[in-house]
Amino acid sequence: MEIYKKQTLSETFAVYFDRRMIRILLLGAISGFPWVLIGSSLSLWLKEDGLSRSTIGWAGLIFAVYAFNYLWAPIIDRIRIPWLTNKIGHRRGWIVTMQTIILLSLVCWSFINPTANLTLVISIGLIIAIASATQDITVDALRIEQIGEHEGKSMQAGAAMAVVGWWTGYKLGGVIALNVAEFFELAGFENYWQITFLILGIVIIACNIGLMFVHEPQTAYRKDSQAQTDKLIENKLGSSNFATKTLAWITGTVAGPVMSFF
Repeated sequence: MEIYKKQTLSETFAVYFDRRMIRILLLGAISGFPWVLIGSSLSLWLKEDGLSRSTIGWAGLIFAVYAFNYLWAPIIDRIRIPWLTNKIGHRRGWIVTMQTIILLSLVCWSFINPTANLTLVISIGLIIAIASATQDITVDALRIEQIGEHEGKSMQAGAAMAVVGWWTGYKLGGVIALNVAEFFELAGFENYWQITFLILGIVIIACNIGLMFVHEPQTAYRKDSQAQTDKLIENKLGSSNFATKTLAWITGTVAGPVMSFF
């Protein structure tokens, strides 16, 4: 007869003390932080500058980008960032690139008056949303790669830590944004929100520094597998030229992951 050993409470929670859980927590925070920028911070900025609720409501449509990021996920998995991919890895290279775009967008926001340049403000907000949604693709991939394929308990704990990390990044970012904005408003600065966005840019830099402590498995398996798939498709097409190579690349990039999934 097989005897099942009942786990103690300490044994149940021991998995959360794994160093990898801290990394997953950080990745969740990196993913959640941009929502503060295009959510509460942008809404309050527009409201305090006298814009109507309907205008602010239309600005909220930029969140729709997150619903469609799966469409370009296979491309993100395929395209390598020059220099960064070789230096820090494919996943981290994409995250740093998207974080840099978000940082530059915040700097742009710091020079804009939303009342006079509402279209530009919303356009930059859309850029932040696209960069954030793209970043989420690689954040999720890197998070999954932290846990081994057969580590069921660690995978469950990692999913929980990712959620906690997301809310931590979102709430902590909100606390920083609102307190900094209030501080500079009380100090007499008229452009206190613009200054706040620069301070939030420092948080972006801190996230990138923390990201360097997240291990990314360096493997050529994905690249070799993609090359083999392209070659197989090219052989099926019966010739080798620029057109067939391009078609093989597109087919392998889009169809390959879908077939692998099913």
